[in-house]
Amino acid sequence: MKNLINLILELLYPPFKRLMNFSVFAYLSLGAVNTVLNIALFALFYQVILIKSEYLIFGRPIESYTISLVYAFLLTIPSGYWLAKHFAFKAENSASTASSFIKYSMVVTQGLISDFLLMKLMIEVMDIHPTIAKVNSTVIVLTANYILQKYFTFKSATN
Repeated sequence: MKNLINLILELLYPPFKRLMNFSVFAYLSLGAVNTVLNIALFALFYQVILIKSEYLIFGRPIESYTISLVYAFLLTIPSGYWLAKHFAFKAENSASTASSFIKYSMVVTQGLISDFLLMKLMIEVMDIHPTIAKVNSTVIVLTANYILQKYFTFKSATN
């Protein structure tokens, strides 16, 4: 699987070579794939599986978009870590797997909280449809996450 992903990245990279280094290209490309998976899972849960607008969890009403956000997050965190570690930051990764996974988890948890707060703002204050709000918040959060992953999670001695 790693060889196939590397081959695809190497085939797609040449037109972007003048714009960005391979690490940024890999992060954006594979991050986009994982993000599309995350948004698709969110939409599937929100629009198909969780048909009620809210559910009682431990006696508290929780909006279905919040539940959908958490499910999509939990299902895509392992794939996001694996892709970032093995393709986007492979040359820069000097930390142990356990250490980098803990840092990765911290960054993406911050991202989840930011994603939730931004979505809540867009849905409840700006009256934006939940799926559109998810796409908008994802763009903002991913930009911040790239910086944190590069300079915190997968930091090398040269960063």
